[in-house]
Parts: sequence; structure tokens; C-alpha cells
Amino acid sequence: MALLPALAGVTSASQEQPPTLPALQVVVLVDESGSIAEQDLEREKEAARTIAFSVLAPGSVVSVAGFGSADREGQSAVDAVCPPTKLDSAQQRDVLANCIGKLRKRGDGEGAGTDHAAALQQALSYVKGGGPEKKIVFLLTDGKLDVSGSGQYGEQGPRRNEVGAAKAREALAELEKTGAQVWPLGFGNVDVEALRGFARGTSCTPSVANPREKVVPSSAELLPAVYEAFSAAGCVAIPPPQRGDLAKGGSLELTLDIPAVASDASIVVYKRNPKVQVEYRAAGASEPAPRAGGTKFDFAGQATETESVLITDPQPGKWTIRLSSAEVSAQDVAATVMYQAAVKAVLSVSPPQPAAGETVDVTMQVWARGKAVTEPDLVRGLTFVTTLTGSAGFPAQQVTLTDPDGDGTFSGQLKVPDDATGDLTYTGQVTGVGVGGDTRVYPAKVRKDTKVSGQILFDSNRSEVTPGGTVSGTVSVTNNSGQPADLQLRLDDLSPGTTLTVDPAEVPAGTGATTAKFTLRFGQDTALGVNSGTVRLVDRADPSTVYAERLFSTDVQPPPGVLERLWYLWSALALALLVVLVWLGRRLARRRRAMQVGGLSAQLWQGGYFATEVEPGNPRGKAFQFVLVEEFTGRRLQQAGPGEPNVYEVRRVAGGVSLTAPGRQPVRLALGERTDIGGDLSIGVVDQNGAGFSDTTTVFEPPQANPFPASSTTDFGGPPAQPFAGSYDPFADGPGPAAPVNGRHASPDFGPPGGSTRSTDHHFDPNNPF
Repeated sequence: MALLPALAGVTSASQEQPPTLPALQVVVLVDESGSIAEQDLEREKEAARTIAFSVLAPGSVVSVAGFGSADREGQSAVDAVCPPTKLDSAQQRDVLANCIGKLRKRGDGEGAGTDHAAALQQALSYVKGGGPEKKIVFLLTDGKLDVSGSGQYGEQGPRRNEVGAAKAREALAELEKTGAQVWPLGFGNVDVEALRGFARGTSCTPSVANPREKVVPSSAELLPAVYEAFSAAGCVAIPPPQRGDLAKGGSLELTLDIPAVASDASIVVYKRNPKVQVEYRAAGASEPAPRAGGTKFDFAGQATETESVLITDPQPGKWTIRLSSAEVSAQDVAATVMYQAAVKAVLSVSPPQPAAGETVDVTMQVWARGKAVTEPDLVRGLTFVTTLTGSAGFPAQQVTLTDPDGDGTFSGQLKVPDDATGDLTYTGQVTGVGVGGDTRVYPAKVRKDTKVSGQILFDSNRSEVTPGGTVSGTVSVTNNSGQPADLQLRLDDLSPGTTLTVDPAEVPAGTGATTAKFTLRFGQDTALGVNSGTVRLVDRADPSTVYAERLFSTDVQPPPGVLERLWYLWSALALALLVVLVWLGRRLARRRRAMQVGGLSAQLWQGGYFATEVEPGNPRGKAFQFVLVEEFTGRRLQQAGPGEPNVYEVRRVAGGVSLTAPGRQPVRLALGERTDIGGDLSIGVVDQNGAGFSDTTTVFEPPQANPFPASSTTDFGGPPAQPFAGSYDPFADGPGPAAPVNGRHASPDFGPPGGSTRSTDHHFDPNNPF
């Protein structure tokens, strides 16, 4: 978290009132007319419960009324199923959940028309009857006004709808005068154009859209539409719901996240059937609510299809919502959390006492739970507006503050009019989705002289410290009084748990310009997290005279552990380990490449002349296989096919290759060395990548073709081939295998016992090569 410098200050009076959520007056009007289908009425009831459960602030008042028409004596266009109910207890919330169940579709002869004018007049009577200042009306309807059967709108049926529509517009205008928002939500076969005409008022914050029509064409789109409308109307944050299907006799768990800033939260569970049981468990809690997870719980609607629990001071983190039922299955169950932070606006201006015509820097923060809120995700959607008025009667000036650095401090400028005198009033207001909003007033006076002025700056706009750490800054003073000024730095409005000192506290200011350094030192026992407060430059003899102020908000982090303190050692070890791993990797790669047969070539020699050769089919393999075949043109080598008998195999070993004949032990050959395989035939292996020919008894010239390639009888007799002795490791250091037997390159009896059975033209028989 950053150190947030801000010009000027906050009066002590502005800190006295604790932040609270603003109470709402909510009226829900539900269309019960004959044009609404039964399934649409059920969705209207679900929407009404969602709206009622979304109201978080204690002291809020909620009313629900169904409406149709009054076509004959004894009928009423409005059915007030839930009269104004103050939400000051769990019982009252439960009353709302149950009375909404009384809404019903009107049949023929029951006033099945749609009298929007009467419904809006009912809402107007509730709004004008007193209650919270913030007023919201939700109109749930298909938008199709029909009072053709209602005699109170005139004698002629066709013109009754025109009169009814005019009366509805009059009621809407009166609602707008009270400051109420009117949000129309469309259900069933909606007349969208008519629905749009009901929207009135201004949303809870400039960062979201003003009231407008929302059509709910299906159950799947019900919750998003209601959430969007109520969030914009009441500034309540409502993340997307979590969904699932509950099997009969089974259970289902859904997870919801409550942020640390939330002071109040409502978890709403759409069970679809009253028999479904719900358990709420906070992150890390050993017991479910209400035994753990918050300071107060208000349960409501547990006997209905939709239930909720309102949590005061909820434990932040991921909550687990467990649904279970032994009797019924429930499709598309869902749960969501609605939350709001009770925030306090902190307003500062610099200079605190400006001169006429002077430009004033205005800064605001928002505090929740006694600390400045600086998390980017929480402050991004907030709107800060400051208005300047004065006793001299100049036109009000207003500025919307911005936060270009993203550090949680919003700032802007206002100019004091040139002719301003007397009292000044700065009014700062913060609004936004997810916060309760707040308004703060900063009184000031126009300064008659400019003899002493000051400014406080921090050396860094962003810093984090550990307990005992420091933050430095500079105080600048301009003293035109003609005599020295005795000033001091004072710390005010510290957040709970903050222990802080300023050194030096005294700021002696001679005449002219003075600049001095200062240091804020956080105590060893200061609270971890955000530490907030105000630094003020005041007159030492009269501390009520403030020359400069700055807000600060510093994140105090835990002291580093062993791993963090010795980071350089761990970094060196990690680098060394990386070097070793790279070396080992390269060594293994070299060994793998050294074992590959790529570049090798097996050659057949006849009578001392080169006859033919074969290369491996897979150069990256560790071995390649070939066979000796007889053709009309003579003997030749070719790659062995799958399952081929009488196969020769070549592998690389240290200092050369190993050659394994069919049914024989492998023998070791130097590159270029040949071994007799009977008669006048021999086989050698060379490396085409540049290794020269080598032989213990003969220096070989480049291969020359046999001028007499005709086949000759092959002698496969002689002693057996010399295998590798003992436990010889072909990659180990030291001498290679024993020298060739009898001065020859290898055993003279190295051919296949039965010869190769593979031939291009005919099989090769070693006993009858022709």
C-alpha cells in the first residue's frame, strides 16, 4: 500500500461520526394482471424477494404491492401484500419473505386489468409518508396499461387508457420531484416502448447508468437483470451467482467470496423448493453461522423458495454454502452475495484558509473500518465530487476529483472567487457501487493576509515499511510577517492501532523561506496493514491555526523472515543449482547424442574390395540393424525390416562400435576396422561425420569397388567370435577390448549360422551361395 500525500487536511469534527450504510426506502410494485402468465408471476415474486433481500442498511423500509385494476364495486386496483416494513430485525425480513408469497394472478371478474397509475400513486403515498431519503421504486410489469374496464377513468372505454396513461405520467413526475428512482423491469410479453417510459430519476452514483428499462425474457436472465438494476439503484455490489443442480437425497456446495472491506453482506440462496436445507460456513470457521462468521445474523425466507442471511461485520474470505435435501431434487439452484462497505469520506483542502482568488487543492479519500481504502479494485469505480460555496453568495463551484496514480487519493482544484469574503464551505461526497457513500463538510474562511504559508511534501508517493520503519518528507514555509514564526508538526486522526512519531516536531521559521526535513517513524507495536492519518503544520502557540496539512496512508508489512533477509544467499544457491542442472543437462544430451547411430555406415567387403554399404534408417536411434542378402548382382547389405531374422546390429561404444551378429555375442570394433564373416567377405563400420578409418594391422585406403563382383563360396567355419569379456562398460575409461584374434580384425566365423533368408531376387543360402 502506498504513502498517499494529499494537500491540506481534515477537521477533527469530520472524524467524529462513524461511517454507516445509508438507509433506503424501497417500493416493489408487482403486476398481477391477466396479461401476466403464471410462470411470469412466479419470476416476479422471485425478483421481489431478491430486491427485498438486497437491502442491507438497518433502518431501511421495504414495501411490496401487487396491482391489477378496479373494474367494479368492491375491487381494488392495488393489493398491498407487504405494507411499509422497517428492516430493524430478522423477524421483519422474514415477514417480507413470507408476505411476498401472497401475490397472485388475478382471474376474470377480479380486476384483471393493468392500472399503472394506481400502482404508482400507491408508491408515491409511501414515499411521501416519510422515511429514508434515498427512495427507489421497482415496477415489475409487462408494460401494457389496460384500464378499459375501470369506470373512474371516464365513461368511454377506448379513451380510458389515454386518461390512465396521463395519470401514470403525473405520478411519475411527482415521484421524480421527491428524488425517487423508478426502475421498470419487464416480464412476460413485454411492450418495451411502454416499459421504457416508466424510467425516472438518477442512479446512486455517476459511475453507473441512470434508471432504464430491463426486460427479463426468461428465468435464466432474471437474476442478472435484477442484480444490475438494484446495484445501480442502491450502490450494492452483487457478483455473478454460483449455480448447480441438487439431486434428491444429495448435497451441493457453492462458494462465495466476501471482501475484507464489506461491513454488511447478504447471502441469497435460490433453493427452488422450500424443503431444501441450507448451511452457511465462513472461511476457516469450525462451526456454521450463526455460531461463527460475523457479529450478527438475520435469517429470512427459510420456509420459502428463496432464503437469505444478512451478516453484520462478516468474516472476509470464501464462504461455503451447502444445500441438501432428502425429499426433493432442485434444478438450477443458485447463490450470490450482496455486500456494501460503510465508508467515510475524508476531505482536505490546501491551503486550509485561502485568500480570495487563490487556487485550492482538494483531496479526498474513503475510509472503511477505520482505515483508508486504497485497493485498486475497490476504489476504481468510486466517484468523488467536491462543491465550494460561500457566505458572499458566489455561484457554487464543483469539481470531480480524479486518481491518475491509482493510489486511492482523489484530487482536483477549485478557485476561490476574487471577490469572496467571509465563510467558505467545501462539501465532499463519495459514491460508488459497493460503498454506502458519504458526504463531508469542511468549513473555512477567506484569509485576509498571506503573511505565513506552508506546504508538506513526502519524498516518495509510494512506500511500504515494517514496524520501526520511517517515511521522510519536507516542510516548506514562507514567512512574510517580519518576525520569526514558531511552528510545529502535529499528527492527527490516526487510524486504530497506529503508533507514530514525527521528528523533529518543531519547525522554527525565520523570515523569508524556510525548508526543513522531517521523518515519520512507525512504532514496533504499530498495527500491520494500512496506517492512516494526517500531518499538520500548526502555530505552536495556537494549534488551531493550521498552515498546511497532508493525508498519509502507509502499508506496514511484517518484518522479513530468514528467507527474505538472506535473499542474496538463496539467489546465489539457486544460480549455482541452475548452472549444475544446465551442465548435467548438456552432459546428458552429449551422451545421448554420442550413443546415436547417425553418421555410421556398415560396409560389406568382398575379396578385399568394397562391395556395398547401408546407413541407419533412424539416425537418432541407439542401434541400427541390417541383413546380408544375395541378389543376382551379388551380395549386399540392407536395412532390416520388422521381425527380420538373422539380423546384424551396430551400436556406438567408447572408442568405436559394437557389432552383434545373429545368435552371437557382440564384439567391439574400431571405426574402419573390418571383421571376417566367412569366405572372402568382411564387414566394417565407418563414421561418415569425419572419423577416419582405423585398423590395428592395416591402413585402409578409400573403398574401391570389387572389379569381380560375382559371388563366390563363403566359408563360415572357424573359431567363434570374441565377445566382450566380464562386465565391460563401453562408456568407461581405460583400455578397450582385447586385440584381434590371430592377427585378424575379428573372428573369421562371424556370419549368421543359417545365413539371411531375405533376398531381393532369391534367398541367400550360405552353404550354396549360388
